[in-house]
Amino acid sequence: MSMKEAITIYKLIVLYTLNRIESPLTLGFVADYVIDHGYTNYFNVQNAFAELLDAELIACSQTYNTSYYTITEAGRETLELFYTNLSHEIRAEIDQYLREKNYQIIDRTAIVSDYTRRSNGDYVASCMLVEKNEVLFQVDIAVPSEEDAVKICNNWRGSSSELYSTVVTSLLK
Repeated sequence: MSMKEAITIYKLIVLYTLNRIESPLTLGFVADYVIDHGYTNYFNVQNAFAELLDAELIACSQTYNTSYYTITEAGRETLELFYTNLSHEIRAEIDQYLREKNYQIIDRTAIVSDYTRRSNGDYVASCMLVEKNEVLFQVDIAVPSEEDAVKICNNWRGSSSELYSTVVTSLLK
């Protein structure tokens, strides 16, 4: 197999994986699969992601500390055209990997936080619970410093379930 054919397979693996999951994934999550199964190294996976982004077959959204990737409509169409170039064995491996990692995927993508600086100089920490790309719960908190915004974002993962439950319980009284 030539290097060009190999890169095509890596790209199809990325597209197939992103197409199978309804939530955005990190490059690291997909790279773990590709590297753990001995297909290639991290550099080649990163290159495949970059080429897919350039071709607008995948999209990237970023928070202050993580980049998340999703497949675009053009990516779905491309996958459909070249689906058979990805062997049944590789598709089955990916499906098994995703079943095994399902909890981790949900945990990584369902709890999102980011912050922005406002024109008045303070910061807003935005914290969300997301399910299947739909926001279930969001809270935006204005704070005076970037340090406070980062602290809120970092603590969101550990506190989100409890806060969500408390808010829902309080509002449904």
